[in-house]
Amino acid sequence: MPKRFLSRPMLAIAAFVVGSVLTLALAVGGYYAIRRAGKGSSPPPGPAVYTRSEFSRLVMGKPEDEVIRTVGRPDETTEDSGSRFWHFKNRTRDPVTGEEDTDVQVVLKQGKVEEINY
Repeated sequence: MPKRFLSRPMLAIAAFVVGSVLTLALAVGGYYAIRRAGKGSSPPPGPAVYTRSEFSRLVMGKPEDEVIRTVGRPDETTEDSGSRFWHFKNRTRDPVTGEEDTDVQVVLKQGKVEEINY
């Protein structure tokens, strides 16, 4: 009987290691292929970010439908004693820090913008 180079247990271990390495290589290759395919497309743009003065000019004194047409729908709305409060998240930029305001409150009375709170 000829001598074997590897015993059966060693052959099984070698096959397991080779199979594991090939599986890992396929998984990593698939991951990079998917990532690369996704780089060509970008997510849809979010709402525009305005300077505070630009936002004020676009909405102050305007009726509700014009505000929606110009800057988009509010992220949140509430009502209280004859006033409607529209909240716009991350739509304006603080002129001092240059960072986006987390919330802008637009106060509407009788269907028109009367006040803006940054």
